[in-house]
Amino acid sequence: MKKLSTFLFSAAMLCGIVLAEEEMMHKTIVSLDPSEMENVALDAVTEHPYMQVIAGDNPVAGSLNKFHSNDGKFEVDFYHGSEVTLKLADWPVHEVMYFVEGQVEITDESGSARIYGPGDALVMPKGFNGTWRQLSPIKKISVSYPHD
Repeated sequence: MKKLSTFLFSAAMLCGIVLAEEEMMHKTIVSLDPSEMENVALDAVTEHPYMQVIAGDNPVAGSLNKFHSNDGKFEVDFYHGSEVTLKLADWPVHEVMYFVEGQVEITDESGSARIYGPGDALVMPKGFNGTWRQLSPIKKISVSYPHD
């Protein structure tokens, strides 16, 4: 759990988030218990301009928003999804991911690939292009910020 706490602190720092003093005064601590991912409803994967399904047998996914800033730009989510391969084009946000279960292989435009699994963390920058291949069902915690 200490590794997860360090990850979340680092994610906030990497995203460059500074909450206004008055915004922080009325906030309470949000607990991030990975067991809550068991309650995430799974639906058919929805394509977006930045994400197209290129392989997978009726892939499903779901997310649970655990926190968002008042301006709606800084978010923390739980994600749970089945095996699927996605083509990513111009990823819309800076996103820090911490993998709880499963494995994903991410390949960038140059063809460089890496597999991530439980306990691994990464930053996917806004504008990333590549392939996301979930090798098994995965669960992850995501922290995102669009940083215009």
